Amino acid sequence: MSAPVTGGVGWDVVIPARGSRPGSPARVVFDSAGVPERAVPLAVGRRLARLLGEGRAPEAGERLDGAIDELLDRCARERVEQLVSRRDYSADELGARLRRDGYPADVVDRRVRRACESGVIDDARYAASFVRSKALAGWGKAKIERALAARGVSLDALGDLSGELLSEDDELDRAVELAGRRVRSGRGELRSLVRFLCGRGFSPGIAYRAARSALGDGE
Repeated sequence: MSAPVTGGVGWDVVIPARGSRPGSPARVVFDSAGVPERAVPLAVGRRLARLLGEGRAPEAGERLDGAIDELLDRCARERVEQLVSRRDYSADELGARLRRDGYPADVVDRRVRRACESGVIDDARYAASFVRSKALAGWGKAKIERALAARGVSLDALGDLSGELLSEDDELDRAVELAGRRVRSGRGELRSLVRFLCGRGFSPGIAYRAARSALGDGE
């Protein structure tokens, strides 16, 4: 169903076909060749289609533009709530997800800023949780730091906690434990152990000390 024609221009919404790639936008199309179509996030397209079906569609022009702008902000807010209810996000990750869904930059910036201001998003909290999780999984500091950077977060966000969560003694203990597992499984050659530990994000110095310790050669 298309919107009632006002001023000679009617409009409709084209929803992506089932099976379309994630993030495919809906399209607001007009029956006048002089009015360009407008891509909108799928959630916004579905709300507009509902308005059409209920006979409450705004007229093309300023009223439609205003309705779309309002829906963009509302749907982005709901998307943020949906995402953070599942897991924690960094500010950069959250912005990337909203952009992937097709929200414009100004809406993304506003929603991410408000999420940060309200404490829903907190990069320091995110970093601390991430570091604890990956340290338990046997990651070294360098690998953790690279993974955080890929999510737009620096270890500096941890402040003094960085030294506490990633102390050299703890790094060495984790590396020795990982190396010991490999030795017990029959993979106990020194150079191989050092390469393995470096690949897990431990510094060459810690990797070498841990490998020697696991092999019973001391530090």
